[in-house]
Amino acid sequence: MKRRIRGARPPAAGLLILCLFFCAGALHAQRIRSMDFRSRSIADILLALADSAGTSVILDETVNGTATFHFSDSEFGDALMKFTEACRIHAVERGGIWYVSRIRAEGGKDAVNLAAEDVDIEALLKTLARNFGITILYDQLPKQQISLFIEGQSLQEVLELAVKKYPEYSVSNENGAFYLRRQIEGSGGAAARLSSSSIRKNGETYTAQIPRGNFSAVIALLFRTAGREYSLLQRNDTALENLSFAEKNFDEILHLVCEQGNSDFTVKDGIYYIFEVQRRDVLKKLREVRVIELRRLSAPEIAALLPAEYGSSSFVKIQPKTNSLYLSGSAEELDPIEEFISMAEERQAAFRQETYELKFIKADECIKLLPKHLAEAVQSFAGGKTLLAEVNDRLDGELREFLARVDKSGDGTAVRLKYINSEELLKSLPPSVSADELKTTFDPTLVFYTGTAERKKLFDAELALLDRMKPQIRYQILVIQYQKSHNSSWDPSLFINPVNSAEHIAGNFSNILNVNFDIISALGQNFAAQLNWQLGEDRARVLADTTLNGLSGQEIKFENTNTFRYLDAALDPETGKPLYTGTTREINSGLSLTVNGWVSGDGMITMKVNAKVSKQDEASALSSTNPPPTSERAVNTQVRTRSGAPIIIGGLMQIEKTESENKLPVLGHIPLLGYLFRKRVVSDVTTEMVIYLVPHVYSSLTGAEDSGQKCESYLKRYGGVL
Repeated sequence: MKRRIRGARPPAAGLLILCLFFCAGALHAQRIRSMDFRSRSIADILLALADSAGTSVILDETVNGTATFHFSDSEFGDALMKFTEACRIHAVERGGIWYVSRIRAEGGKDAVNLAAEDVDIEALLKTLARNFGITILYDQLPKQQISLFIEGQSLQEVLELAVKKYPEYSVSNENGAFYLRRQIEGSGGAAARLSSSSIRKNGETYTAQIPRGNFSAVIALLFRTAGREYSLLQRNDTALENLSFAEKNFDEILHLVCEQGNSDFTVKDGIYYIFEVQRRDVLKKLREVRVIELRRLSAPEIAALLPAEYGSSSFVKIQPKTNSLYLSGSAEELDPIEEFISMAEERQAAFRQETYELKFIKADECIKLLPKHLAEAVQSFAGGKTLLAEVNDRLDGELREFLARVDKSGDGTAVRLKYINSEELLKSLPPSVSADELKTTFDPTLVFYTGTAERKKLFDAELALLDRMKPQIRYQILVIQYQKSHNSSWDPSLFINPVNSAEHIAGNFSNILNVNFDIISALGQNFAAQLNWQLGEDRARVLADTTLNGLSGQEIKFENTNTFRYLDAALDPETGKPLYTGTTREINSGLSLTVNGWVSGDGMITMKVNAKVSKQDEASALSSTNPPPTSERAVNTQVRTRSGAPIIIGGLMQIEKTESENKLPVLGHIPLLGYLFRKRVVSDVTTEMVIYLVPHVYSSLTGAEDSGQKCESYLKRYGGVL
């Protein structure tokens, strides 16, 4: 009995799945992604398309030119057909390979279907021979492109249509092969029309009457008639028609024939060498060059005025250095351009340059007021009072009339400044006034305005916003240095007892009554009691207690320093020992405080505070060390607060070692034995400097309160008894 393995698939099913997998991969490979090409070679576009789809594409020699095309995400076959149709080329798939050509030839020799556009005759013959498997021979063919669209005609009829334009060629079928033969002179056809009398010689001149003939045949007849030698270096032959020249010398008639055959010649050792040239080189001989020197307009100006059909770069070249134009072309092309330039020059003759001197307003301000057509006439102006314009009679009258209305004297008007001075005003001028319109005086609060009345109204409105009192700030500053020890305790004997629903305080505040800083109001009664005790116990010391005033935005500075001078002795360059001469230098130590505050629109005060405490080593004061050692503590901060709210800045700490000696009275003073009753104590003392700063928006001066007034204010505020 046969057993089937569970989970296994039949071989046929597995083969089917494998085939579907490869088919899906092949279908996926035939899709292309979106691509965009701009002015790229058609051959490059086709190769990129084939590479994207993973498909082989073969191009023949007829695929040329450039194209601009956008490919969307689609199947390769659809994209290729749309592109070849747009470029008028053909694509055929054979054996999985795509063949692309400008020629599509199908059917049989007796019924040919042909589509070819802009292809060389020689390439067409090769394609026909290859597709139909037949031999096609031909003589040298002209290098020209033709387009043929034929259905159901024989191959011989197709070949005859291909050379129909060239009557010197005939098509014959010999032994199963086709031969495109070019008829030689005298064999009949078009060339047979060239008889010996087509070109006649009359002395030194020649007359030619040629209805039709090949270029090579005409050249051969001409040189045979003249009895001269020549070498024809041109490969392509051209059919000439309707040549009629009379009484021309040999070189003249040869030039005329060569122009018809896109050729030129040169003579060397009596032999004429005839060679092919491009048609555009032949046409250059028919173009003439004219030089036009401009008298009133500049070359760039006339180039800008020329219409588009006249201003082509193939016609006009500008020479700015000589202010001239070079015109190149035929007489029919150049005559209208020259006529236009003459008309523009005559029109410009009516214009002249005029200078306008202004009396009161500046030229750069006047140009802003001019109408557009008058402003365009102005050629130059500077910061002075002169305008240079190019005008005719009409524009000159309009400009003078306008300046008469605008250029008027503005009577000087005195303006009294209230809170700012003239220097500050000139530093921050409002938009409605310039510095030239303001005249300062010896009085810094008085300026004269010399502008127009209309602008004076704008200036007054803007000055009202600027000339305002700057807020003044009063700074209450208290700087205290705290000394901390490890065995201190605080017992300020402060008590607060509620009596009859009122808050009474009792305590000793004698140590802070001499301090001008309102400690209780700003920092509270608990802090005041603690500071009073610390001052009494020498654990705190007031370094600064002052009130400073300054304007908003003004920097104020407070210093309480000591100056130490020392001699920086010079050294003897030979011995290296110090001399008794030198430079006296200074070291400042103590407290330095700088505050810069300004009042914002919402009434808040923003301050930059820079504090520095420096200290000179006391031991170095007795020594000769130069420079003496110093220590310094500094803090820089920026704070924002409302008026009357205190700011506390700390963190300026320093640790010092101190030595002290404790000894018993009498016994500690006994020589030698007294050491038993003495004790030397070495401890670390930490000192911290704290800055208490209260800014007030200052409105009026108030005198400093004495201690009695301060006590009375405390009683009223707290309802207690000191």
